[in-house]
Amino acid sequence: MCANCRHGRLVLQHDLTNRRVYAHCEDCEMGWLRAAEQADPDKGFLTLLGDFGFVDASLDEIARSEWVEHVCGSFDK
Repeated sequence: MCANCRHGRLVLQHDLTNRRVYAHCEDCEMGWLRAAEQADPDKGFLTLLGDFGFVDASLDEIARSEWVEHVCGSFDK
């Protein structure tokens, strides 16, 4: 659950420009670069203001990231 809006789900995204995985709230559009900071709204950033391309993170990308220990589910497509 999103620490900022308290109801949005966090989706792991791959930042194509900076080659990193980050958490993105599907409701309020806030993002967190560090898994350890995702519970603190003040550590997030408004993803709409970012100047980078992104796609859904792959399972491989997640497995290689610090976010791997924080995954608690997945979405069916």
